Amino acid sequence: MAHHRDAKTLAVVGDVHGHLQLALCVLAEWQLHLGRPFSAVCLCGDVGTFSEEEQLDSATRRHARDNPCELEFLTQWAVNPQPPWIEAIFRPREAGGLGLGCPVIMVHGNHEGFAHLEELVPPGYPERPVTRHELPTVDSGGHILLLPSGWTVALDDGPTIAAVGGIEPGQRLARYHPMAYIDEDALAHLLGRRTPVDLLITHQGPARLQGEVGSPTLDIVLERPPARPLARLWCHGHSVRAPAIREEAGTRVVPLHDVPFGGLGGDEPGADAWALVELAKPPVVRRETPWFLRTFRRQRWTETSAGQLVSPTLAYLARGA
Repeated sequence: MAHHRDAKTLAVVGDVHGHLQLALCVLAEWQLHLGRPFSAVCLCGDVGTFSEEEQLDSATRRHARDNPCELEFLTQWAVNPQPPWIEAIFRPREAGGLGLGCPVIMVHGNHEGFAHLEELVPPGYPERPVTRHELPTVDSGGHILLLPSGWTVALDDGPTIAAVGGIEPGQRLARYHPMAYIDEDALAHLLGRRTPVDLLITHQGPARLQGEVGSPTLDIVLERPPARPLARLWCHGHSVRAPAIREEAGTRVVPLHDVPFGGLGGDEPGADAWALVELAKPPVVRRETPWFLRTFRRQRWTETSAGQLVSPTLAYLARGA
């Protein structure tokens, strides 16, 4: 992706499922190789924001038996104080950190600690874009920001991001918290905008492109006149049946797969979860596997005496823990 001078770059990743260190440490490394800072990092839901064990759903409990990263938010991000390696992700490199100084903004999925998240979201939808400082913080250290459904945030350097969280009601047999489902009022509020946002992040994609694993409710976004799109770019996670990037009704739709370890032996980070978005005119999307991703294989992580996994780039802070 050739860099346009003064263009803002956003990093977007698919479903995290607790693997926040993996997602953010990979992006910090990518930012270093690019030689320019991101304006923001965006997470497309299923972040795994469980703040108490009672909030865990059955799927997360099942996956956590083999992979403690599924519970990383619960054991590392929700505790106070956080382990020192978490803060180091965001500390400047000249101060010994990884230098990911931009806001990290999430939309919620259907695997979250909803008892925790619902306490963070005030009623209603702001009429104007909020600043990043007005977004509720999700973790105890204040590093992860929640962009609630129906809200728009204007970043300090200009780009605007809107969000719709959750999944289509009735598509899963599991009974989720009401917040886990797409809020039609939130979507209607966004559709009332007069100008398009730079980026729309949702958990689920549209049924128009993803078939039965997509959301029919979200199809309305692609039914607007091409001259009046809701968003110039739309990134989503959840289930992806059709991985191609598509241009529909003036919106470029970018599906992203999951971040967690998988593959042979459950050792490889998700290869198709990563995208860089350059907000030039027209916007440029680079969805690819970071060339250094294999250095983050699970076998390279450090396990503390408490069973916490620590990223290879932060292992020096976990010695003796």
